[in-house]
Amino acid sequence: MGLREDREFLKQLREEREALSEAMKKHERDSLNKKMIQREDLIDKHKSEMDRFYKYKDEVQRLLVRKALLELYTQSIYNINSREMLICENLIDQYIDENNPVNILRKMKGSRNGFLRVIAEAAKKHHSKITKNAKMGDIGTQTVSQTDLSNFWKEIDNSENVEDITNLIRLRVSNAEEEFVNKNKEDKEDIKTILTNTAERIKSAQDTTDNDYAAATEAYETKMAKEKIYNINYNRHHNVFDRIVRNLSKAVLLHEDLKKEYTTDNKLDMPRIIESARCMYTLLEMVGTLQLENVDTEYIEETLRSISC
Repeated sequence: MGLREDREFLKQLREEREALSEAMKKHERDSLNKKMIQREDLIDKHKSEMDRFYKYKDEVQRLLVRKALLELYTQSIYNINSREMLICENLIDQYIDENNPVNILRKMKGSRNGFLRVIAEAAKKHHSKITKNAKMGDIGTQTVSQTDLSNFWKEIDNSENVEDITNLIRLRVSNAEEEFVNKNKEDKEDIKTILTNTAERIKSAQDTTDNDYAAATEAYETKMAKEKIYNINYNRHHNVFDRIVRNLSKAVLLHEDLKKEYTTDNKLDMPRIIESARCMYTLLEMVGTLQLENVDTEYIEETLRSISC
């Protein structure tokens, strides 16, 4: 083999070695990348399982809070029907979502109301019991049954406080609704009297055959009647139950989705509106009676604003 051939052979050999070296490096890089990807997948899987596990624990806590509040709520409504039950469930879910179950339980635990402390302690106990055998990564063990929730409520319901509390709430709601009915009946009678007296005075003026006097009297009496009726409707004192009914009625007229539920033949379905108002007012009385919320003027006004939005 000549010198030239030797050089060509050595060059070819060097190129083959370099290609082999590069192939080995690429294999090592690919293997390392594969291991890194597998490691990241394991980390993501662990994080996902951990998130799901703690989400499950949070959900158990939420269900316990919901069970206690919903039972107290629905037992505070006399002869509750299926529609009222649905309204109560929606309102309780909204209340819990807005206030956070953790914050609600913390408030219960630190409350001066002994009954709320009983609920918080029972919720802690049953949360531990329900989640004791739950395992991260095993969805089949992350369960909560209706029996679990029923056992939790039975522990609270055995307290003598439950019946006393629900009876008190029911009485307060009944009194507020009765006052609303009587007040509206009185207002209707007053408006009827105003319209009758106005019509009589206008007729008396017309009977004089003095057209100018009759016209002036009609304009004045009509103006005064409108002012008196306006004062009855808007300036007289109306209790909170009454204002809930009024705000809900106003909301129905403003929102098409509510019109479908609360109007019949383009007229306000007042029995339905009053039924919904009863549920709303009961929730207000419940959180106030339990001292779960400070139901002062500001709280009431905020609640009323939320209804009319």
